This record gives sequence, C-alpha cells and structure tokens, in this order.
Amino acid sequence: MGETEESVLIAASVAEVWAIYFEPRTWPTWVDGFGGVDDSEGYPGEGATLRWHSTPAGRGRVVERVLEHVPRTRHRVAFSDDASEGELTTTFEVASGGEGGEPATRVTQALGYSLRRAGALSSVTDYLFVRPQMQRSLGRSLERLRREVNDLAAAGDDQQGAPADGAV
Repeated sequence: MGETEESVLIAASVAEVWAIYFEPRTWPTWVDGFGGVDDSEGYPGEGATLRWHSTPAGRGRVVERVLEHVPRTRHRVAFSDDASEGELTTTFEVASGGEGGEPATRVTQALGYSLRRAGALSSVTDYLFVRPQMQRSLGRSLERLRREVNDLAAAGDDQQGAPADGAV
C-alpha cells in the first residue's frame, strides 16, 4: 500500500476552514479533479456515502464512505475508483497564525492507497509515478483550499458595510 501526506497552513479559524471544506458548492474550485456530486447519502456524517465524478482527465467515478467524522477535528473516508482504493484522513488543528496572532488552521491530508491492477512492476511504478502524482494532487487541493478560504474571507470583508440586500 502506498502512503503520502500533505499539509497547509490557512490564516483562518478551524470553524471557517471546516465550513468551506464541507460546502459542496466550493468543491469544484479546490478539490483537484472534482467534476460534480452524483449522489450523497448523509454526507459528511459517519457511515455516509458520497458518490462523485471527476473532470474528464481525472479518476472517473469515485465512491467515498465516511469511516470517522469528528467535528472540527478529523474526517476519514474509505474511497474507491476504477484504478485505486484506500483511505484519506483529513485533520484540522489550531495553529499559530503569525505576527498578528490571528487564528490559523493546519489542514493535513494523509492518503493510504492500493492500486487495483497491480503487476510485476507495480511497486516501482507506484514509487516513481503514482505516489508523486497523488502527493501533487493533495498539495494542489490543499493550496486551492487555502486560496478559497482567503478569497471568501476577502469577499466577506468587501461586504462589510454593504446594504443587506446586496445592492451596491
């Protein structure tokens, strides 16, 4: 089984990051290769299932089953697609925000996976090609999540003092 992990520091509270992480409308902007939700049964609660499809160059149809859901702390899913299966664990931790003491959150994703079609050279292929690709995908998603949180926070700041009906 292959394993990889990526992490990002986001200048926002755990509550803010958590809310965006579980907002399906934001997924296309930050989840690497995400095309759209096909079906969701109780997601993100423990035992729930989420079925989604990727963009054309992506993983195809993906099924996730929630193994653990600890609000504002940890979310763990078992996943499967045509080429792989495994577990993705996402953790949310309060972190030092920097000079101003502003809130910050460290989001870490740990991925354990196996390839469905393993051949004689699968361990070499995994090490040289698959694992680096999986790690880059996690990194892209987390960096985009950081940008999405920042963009939404900036948009909220821009709305400060605006009329309640959204008129400018």
